[in-house]
Amino acid sequence: MNFKNKVMTVYEYLKIDSESIPNWLLEIKKGDLFPHQDFFASRIVYYPGSYTDGHAVKVFGSTHSAHCFIYVDYHFHQDELEKELEENPFNGYVNLFKIQLSESDLLSNTWAPNILWKQYEHRYQSIDKKATFSFLQILERESHLTDKHGPQRLAIIFLLADGISTYDALFCQKKSLENPFAVLIHDHGFGGNYDKFGGNGLLNRIAELQRAIPKYLLVAENTNAWSTHEKLDLLESDPGGMHQTPRFLYLRKQGVIL
Repeated sequence: MNFKNKVMTVYEYLKIDSESIPNWLLEIKKGDLFPHQDFFASRIVYYPGSYTDGHAVKVFGSTHSAHCFIYVDYHFHQDELEKELEENPFNGYVNLFKIQLSESDLLSNTWAPNILWKQYEHRYQSIDKKATFSFLQILERESHLTDKHGPQRLAIIFLLADGISTYDALFCQKKSLENPFAVLIHDHGFGGNYDKFGGNGLLNRIAELQRAIPKYLLVAENTNAWSTHEKLDLLESDPGGMHQTPRFLYLRKQGVIL
């Protein structure tokens, strides 16, 4: 089928770039250890400042273009988050089980920051380190639904942390396995972040410095995209987030060095 000059939805486009569900995700069961190598070798959608917005899962999960997600936010509280997931689960999915994670589960080696963070400390939103947590939630599709709704399973890491430094720690180190498949960026005027996620922000600069450039960006209407990506103009926007802000899909430019 020829898609040239055809206006498409984000969903129609991403279905062309679908993948099979990773074997490890089909086989993982309650009581297993966190499969670090398998998870980080998978296609990952990274969402800084996510809270519990399901838009990343809706866009990339329903199209089978990615099965693994990392949600990072300052404002997570595990008991509140677990209650939210129980009362408002991702559409069409049940919470199968979770694996509590430690810092050593996520980092295969010592994190060596690529930016001097002290210059941002005066704007850094403090976090109670004793409350810091992360866990991997395995979701399973409801039994009456089919692949048309989404894959049989999804994997989401929820992490109470800074979205910028976490990206550095997970994807910008010498032993990092893969670049993220996609990053959802949405800069909020009063979101409490000490620097923006969008174009020319610290997240963008670290990613370019370490060549940890995702294939896709999903960019909110009020946020600047990274210069490494170009907007897919023939795609319709898709609304997401608390205020249903239009978001647009961007593709990594040809010739960007990885």
